[in-house]
Amino acid sequence: MRISYTELENKVRSMIKEKRFQHSLGVVSVSRMLAERFGLSPDDAAYIGIYHDAYRYSCTEETPSYCISHGIEVFPEEEKEPMLLHGALAAIHFPDDAEGDVPDYFQTAVRHHTLGHREMGRYGAILYIADYIEPGRKHLDDEERKNILSKPRLEDMITTIMDMQNEYFKREGMKNAAVSTELYDYIKSGGEL
Repeated sequence: MRISYTELENKVRSMIKEKRFQHSLGVVSVSRMLAERFGLSPDDAAYIGIYHDAYRYSCTEETPSYCISHGIEVFPEEEKEPMLLHGALAAIHFPDDAEGDVPDYFQTAVRHHTLGHREMGRYGAILYIADYIEPGRKHLDDEERKNILSKPRLEDMITTIMDMQNEYFKREGMKNAAVSTELYDYIKSGGEL
């Protein structure tokens, strides 16, 4: 057994800033919609979605070693920028915060929602997409959202998002994380989540 969605939502609200909580509610809404569209559990998608940023403000320079000590692989970009590990912290604490067992795919989804990963699974794909396109996000407009959602598969939505991100990185003189590039190449070569 684990606590209800409403109980988890209340707990998360007490852990993060109000603006981040409103973002999380937007992620829940999009996650539910995508889960329904692709034949997955909207309730599971919502539970994962409300929790994904619970540790957004908890990362410190100690976080990489903490994650490693809990058996989580830390990527070079996360080592350099520990805030990227908020999903990893959430994965570690999910069973305790949910006050009961959570499926592995819940933890995997929150772990990989920031950079993506070829093993993030269908719920991870939904969370990755929802996190990027939820209505409160100001970095894209309604047409761009519509374009992403028009894709027939979750994988196609992800590569569309990554193409947009890569354009931004190029303009800013930044480089994409290796794990993100691996996911992109995996999908482009026919891989499925």
